[in-house]
Amino acid sequence: AWAPSLDELERLIKPSSRAVVVNLPHNPTGYLAPRALFDRLVEICRAKGLILFCDEVYRGLEYDPADRLPAACDAYENAVSLGVMSKSFGLAGLRIGWVATHNREILATMAKYKDYTTICNAAPSEYLAAIAIRQRDAVVGRNLDIIRGNLERLDNFFERFAGVISWVRPKAGAIAFPRARDGGGLFRDLLEKKGLLIAPGGNFGHDDNHFRIGFGRNHMAEALGKFAAYLEETL
Repeated sequence: AWAPSLDELERLIKPSSRAVVVNLPHNPTGYLAPRALFDRLVEICRAKGLILFCDEVYRGLEYDPADRLPAACDAYENAVSLGVMSKSFGLAGLRIGWVATHNREILATMAKYKDYTTICNAAPSEYLAAIAIRQRDAVVGRNLDIIRGNLERLDNFFERFAGVISWVRPKAGAIAFPRARDGGGLFRDLLEKKGLLIAPGGNFGHDDNHFRIGFGRNHMAEALGKFAAYLEETL
């Protein structure tokens, strides 16, 4: 079910290791760690004196709010939490993001590095981001409504074509990583015949039978309709 092995993580840590980098909720699988696994991850980093860098860009899109993990920066003194406006808020065009940490040395180093790259954000983007954050419940709630509607469509789709495509149903976010019986050939054929582009798992360091699917937009029904039509014609 896409759960990481923390025993393997402990074996991989070397004396030269400086940080552990995680992505929760996870892209591309939609995996969300249970609290016990998250707490053990924090304790491993604390015991080894490692920075925990946690990409939390889909945080807030948990289907059950009870599953929401604490921000890593609130759980561990040497954790860094990354957030953006582009995922949970659906406002990628603003190009606004942030980091939060109690470790002032890390924060100062990151701020210094940023001075050599982008220096500052666009003021209109900061203004619009602030408006969206103040209206967080309404903005994120709208996006969750779209996701839940598409989840229902996807449940029906995977049940209908269970012999060809399977998935581990995600618990958060707008992405999943299903598996097709013959991914590589299917995806190329699907693009040529239906104009439907799918990102094979090889793009994510996995096998090409898996593929990433995004379901955070309103036109999901149209895309699934093309996919279903193709499968019906070729099965």
